[in-house]
Amino acid sequence: MANKIGRIIIGIVVVCALAFVIYMVLPGQYKNPLKATLQSKTNSNYEDVVGKVKGSLVLKNKEFTYEDMMISATANPAWTMEEISVDDNGNGAYDVYADGYKTTVSFENEDNSDGMVTHTNAHVRLVFHVTKDGSDVKIGDQVIEPDMQIAPEQIEVATSTYKKSDSSTYFQKSLDALCGK
Repeated sequence: MANKIGRIIIGIVVVCALAFVIYMVLPGQYKNPLKATLQSKTNSNYEDVVGKVKGSLVLKNKEFTYEDMMISATANPAWTMEEISVDDNGNGAYDVYADGYKTTVSFENEDNSDGMVTHTNAHVRLVFHVTKDGSDVKIGDQVIEPDMQIAPEQIEVATSTYKKSDSSTYFQKSLDALCGK
């Protein structure tokens, strides 16, 4: 009898280890939606923090929320968050990630007026730095309100990274391209 119980326990351990290895080697387009689903069901702050960011309007594109933009422009959009420094009540700093896959982003090249910058079949990631204080979710010093335009801290398109603080226009151009402009 002890031999059977030992085999069952070993079998469970092997299956769990195999599932973990498979999860770790999954490409992001499959791993991130799974992670988002798990976070939405297990983290009590997920809807407060991520929901406010998803429902915010895209910078200089008032007709799109970030959620609408990611759904229309990308495949397998996933919203995940990482706790940076959070207390027991869920207050503190978070990074919110919006990942989308298999999209084409194209806009005019700043360096060459005849050229275009085009990313085809690209992975897009928007990174938002937010803080939660009670029921308030802030980006920078501003509390995120309904119908408020906010900007991510950075946008990663394929291998390029565009930061909000950069002097180039690629940051806004990439948001406009994702909105279909």
